[in-house]
Amino acid sequence: CSLSYVSRDQLKELLAVCVRVVENPALASELMPTQGGFFFGSTDYDEWYFAGLNETVKKIADLLACVSDEWEFYYQSSW
Repeated sequence: CSLSYVSRDQLKELLAVCVRVVENPALASELMPTQGGFFFGSTDYDEWYFAGLNETVKKIADLLACVSDEWEFYYQSSW
């Protein structure tokens, strides 16, 4: 549950990987594998998985398009 710095380049890399998987779902298990466990939900590559991936693509793309280069990003997990 610690706060972690995320660089703009890391966000761009995550965006690129997510877009690759959206465009070629067969790459999902290789590039963006699911994680089993109580907190993680389903491990299926189903409509919920791809809905989450599409939401991630949209949020990161929108964020990078509208904030200045001086912004810093941090991620905090809730588990």
